[in-house]
Amino acid sequence: MLMLVFRSSLKDRVHVLLEQCEVRAYTELPETIGAGQSGPAEGVSFYPGVNSVILVAMDDAHAERVGQAVKAWCEEVTQRPGGHKPSIRIFTWPCRQLI
Repeated sequence: MLMLVFRSSLKDRVHVLLEQCEVRAYTELPETIGAGQSGPAEGVSFYPGVNSVILVAMDDAHAERVGQAVKAWCEEVTQRPGGHKPSIRIFTWPCRQLI
């Protein structure tokens, strides 16, 4: 299972990356709240940002391909003048389909 957690403002770019990696089936949880290294994402007036979460069941090779694509994009963004690492994290864990 692959889980992408990212600022909702990055949604369009994340969707493009998934499309480029031929990810066609996923579950998206929009407007999630929480806090991490880049600060809170709570969707209230003084913390206006929110996160999104995408879950994708896929084999290890495909998960690695998505991870490499996101990593390359993050490196590209940080190389730009004044560029900051995008607020995105990827996690994986074993997953077994029951039904």
